[in-house]
Amino acid sequence: MRKWIASFGLFLAALPLMAQSGQDVTIHYGADFQYHFDNREFSASSDKVTPSYTEHAVVFTPTLGLSWLQNPNAKHSIIGGVDLRHDMGESSWRHVAKEAVIYYKADVNADGGRFQGFAGVFPRRLMEGSYSEAFYSDSLVFNDRNLEGILLKWQKGNFYTEFGCDWMGKLGHEVRERFQLFSAGSYRASDWLTLGWTGVFYHYACSELAPGVVDNHLLEPWAKADFSGYAPGWKELSIQAGVLAGYQRNRKIQDKPDFPVGAEITLTAQRKNIIFRNISYFGDNLQAMYHERDEAGLIYGNNLYPGLPFYTGFYDRAELSWEPQLTKSLSLRVAARAHFGKDGFLGWQQVVSLRFNLEGIKF
Repeated sequence: MRKWIASFGLFLAALPLMAQSGQDVTIHYGADFQYHFDNREFSASSDKVTPSYTEHAVVFTPTLGLSWLQNPNAKHSIIGGVDLRHDMGESSWRHVAKEAVIYYKADVNADGGRFQGFAGVFPRRLMEGSYSEAFYSDSLVFNDRNLEGILLKWQKGNFYTEFGCDWMGKLGHEVRERFQLFSAGSYRASDWLTLGWTGVFYHYACSELAPGVVDNHLLEPWAKADFSGYAPGWKELSIQAGVLAGYQRNRKIQDKPDFPVGAEITLTAQRKNIIFRNISYFGDNLQAMYHERDEAGLIYGNNLYPGLPFYTGFYDRAELSWEPQLTKSLSLRVAARAHFGKDGFLGWQQVVSLRFNLEGIKF
């Protein structure tokens, strides 16, 4: 931790000198704070799908950076910081510094649209696509807070798209080399209809102990109809339907890949700050190798399947939340989630999350 603090201190000390190199260079600062409480109770299903536990932590990410205005339509930034995390009840603060945040950002206005590019280690929240929890679970989004690679975003009129690469593991004795290419996009075809897609190409490669390669790719084209424009007082009254199509193959033992397919339907009703959302999945098992072991004897589990572990057949999730925007930079979320499978009630969660984000104002 001392090395992290010393390195970050040198970076801070160098900023004023770097900023003096040109009149178009400015210093920026940011901060992101999140308090997160998530109590998961799955005793109703004997903890077979996922265990009962409580996630209770605070994360603080201070950042500083330099921005250079190339011209009125192009700005470049270099940002550095660190994720500081404390899990409630931990007696030691020795490992509070979890991960460095250091990345380059480009912001360009061109052809009537806006391009943004990121390279390095940067916050996952910069992704703006509509990703089902079949791709990324709520737990992963909170605990794996940063991407390591690139993210490219383009917005023009009613069209938005993003593409990125997240390098998730470096080849080691037991640790697999693995990376993920992802893409999402949407087009607002009318006041009430939006079309879009989400896709992930996941290359779960080898370690020294486990030389095999496993592919896990997933694509979801979707359509969303929002009728709130015809119902005064409602912020959203929508139905979204998508098809989840997978490609999975353990190359060492499978000559042909598996192609699991399913449908996901999301119903959302929002009035003021109260949101009800119901998500239903019907189809094949999207996580067929979840409990299998690799050549090193390690269970694939959520290392191969980063989504919620319930997408194995019929699955339904109902959520009621209160999400007020207290100030421009301060938001609150209080939610209850109930999970159901083919055998009935699986369990539920109670979530409280408070977030203060200064970065959104400063950058």
